[in-house]
Amino acid sequence: MAIQKSSAPTIIDVAERAGVSRATASRAMGGYGRIAAQTVEQVRRAAAELGYRPNEVARAMRQGRTRTIGLVIIADFTNAFFDRATKAIVDAAKSHGYQVLITNTDEDIAAERQAIETLIDKQVDGLIVVPSTAAVHDHLATVQKSGKPLVLFDRRVDGIVATTITTDDFSGTEAAVRHAYAMGHRRFGFLVAAAGNYGHSTERPAVMISSVEDRINGFMSGCADLGIKPKQQSWMFCEDNARDPEIAVAKLLDQPKAPTIILTTNNDMALVLLKTAGNRRLVIGKDISLITVDDSQWAAAMAPGITVVARPVEDLGSITVEKLLAEIDAPGQKAEKIVLPTELIARGSVANLVMYPENEPENY
Repeated sequence: MAIQKSSAPTIIDVAERAGVSRATASRAMGGYGRIAAQTVEQVRRAAAELGYRPNEVARAMRQGRTRTIGLVIIADFTNAFFDRATKAIVDAAKSHGYQVLITNTDEDIAAERQAIETLIDKQVDGLIVVPSTAAVHDHLATVQKSGKPLVLFDRRVDGIVATTITTDDFSGTEAAVRHAYAMGHRRFGFLVAAAGNYGHSTERPAVMISSVEDRINGFMSGCADLGIKPKQQSWMFCEDNARDPEIAVAKLLDQPKAPTIILTTNNDMALVLLKTAGNRRLVIGKDISLITVDDSQWAAAMAPGITVVARPVEDLGSITVEKLLAEIDAPGQKAEKIVLPTELIARGSVANLVMYPENEPENY
């Protein structure tokens, strides 16, 4: 006996069940055209009875919109900043009736190229990209030539005329140096996350992403203005992996005149410092002080709390979506460079060596 093959119900099936033409059923399901409310209800009831679901992809292609945004993001989602940023973007897009397709590149330019190609193939209406590098951007130029709306998030790329949403990391890091200096610190360590296959080194990479470049320049500006000499500064650049940051932290702490405070460029570097300090039985805010870029729930919940350069993550996400949707709705918008302010939030992780100079650690 032949087995009848089942198939998904079609709009023709819905029309037959509702007793209307295919065109009427299509208009009723699509919510367009002049159709009596009773007929719309009749068609939709028939669709529900049959378990019919419209082909959203086909409908989007006919309308020229998929109501999706492609988000090309670089970091592991355990990174506090990109975790919050992704949620902010998804929430903002959802409030406007858009969905977000998310890809991860792990700072790999080849992965970024592939991610962008894939998202374009999926007919996203626009792209939000966190560039993996400031040195290579021909694929971004290709996106623009295709007419696909593009907004850069968190990082600038010279040579690409696109709206960019970033934060004032220069002023934030400069403020962190000034705060530490006001608390009596004169020996500074700076732990910098360097993208790419870099390892760890005291030598500054030739090319840095713009956000990290701004933090470096802010640190240097603060030190210069306050008269903190190069011999009072200890720098370590390291790849954000499982091994090199721990080695870099150890080298900072094992110097004959170790820094009394270490600034880190992101939460991942701060966590490595906290882990190393814990293993060495060093007390944060006493034996070693810490300031990091980006706030997080754990930074506020620790005892003592971690002093941070906080960035307005939710605002970054919502403004980025707003600017992308404006370009989608009305192509040809003037490119903007939007820079949001940062805020230094002082907690207990910075020892007050002015009030208690006897607590200044000489070595570890």
